[in-house]
Amino acid sequence: MKKFLMIMALATLGVVSASAQNNIYKTIGVSKDAKGNIVISDPSTILAVDLTFEEEQIVVGPYAKYAQKYLETRPSLVDKSTLTLKSAEVAIVTDSEFKAKRVARDKKSAVSYLGDEDEFAKVSPDRVNSSSMSPENAAAQAAQAIFTIRKNRMDLISGEAGENVFGAGLKDALAELDAKEQAYLELFLGKKVVKTFTKRFIIPVVAGQESYSVARFSNKGIVENGEATGNEVKLILTPSAATPKFSSISEVDARDKTAIAVRIANMATCSVVVGEKQIVSNTVLPIFELGRTAYISAGLVK
Repeated sequence: MKKFLMIMALATLGVVSASAQNNIYKTIGVSKDAKGNIVISDPSTILAVDLTFEEEQIVVGPYAKYAQKYLETRPSLVDKSTLTLKSAEVAIVTDSEFKAKRVARDKKSAVSYLGDEDEFAKVSPDRVNSSSMSPENAAAQAAQAIFTIRKNRMDLISGEAGENVFGAGLKDALAELDAKEQAYLELFLGKKVVKTFTKRFIIPVVAGQESYSVARFSNKGIVENGEATGNEVKLILTPSAATPKFSSISEVDARDKTAIAVRIANMATCSVVVGEKQIVSNTVLPIFELGRTAYISAGLVK
């Protein structure tokens, strides 16, 4: 019976030169553990696909329908959410990482008349007294406040507001006016909140299979692969056309009594695509399932 042994140091066998990558390979074939027990395992590759999404949310302002009348602009009148795949990364993971929970790298930014949060203030900045008024009257008052702020800004810049505001004081005064105008404007123009998050998907590679469905996503979010809706994200493995072989180790015939079977990984280009769009295509990784089995003399294995 032929023995199937592990390649613990692939650099020694000429498969991978970087010793830091050796820990991504598992025990291959038949070996013994520290207690002398025989352990049987098989070469396999587990890939992690990290997808980074950008979610853009449009939150309609409470005075949006009056923006055309008082500000001569037409903001969105409907809340919208758009999810876009911005980037992807592919890497090999170890057994210990297979079930590890990934901590999402989230960040959130606000642009174009936004505050720091995606909700409006509990008390609108147009309220200057406790008297009740219709939404349209409140919108008219808020619009007038915007024009007043703009006039005050021009008076400060031109010097019409007085000669005692200059230097750092002028800068602070203008910044305060800008913040107040923004608070009023978002009541009409709404908010646009941009969130970025990364989600990891684990893909166990199957022998001979070169295409994998990673996930689907739509404006409603990321959906399960079993669902047919949304944009499909696929992982494509393109094996090297060259036959994988050792660079400095001689192979022997499989019938040789000293032959040991070892698995040589094929270097494959990993591409992540959405429809016709390619997100990443320059990652090259060693894939056992796309490689081949070779035989070497037992005397070459330490």
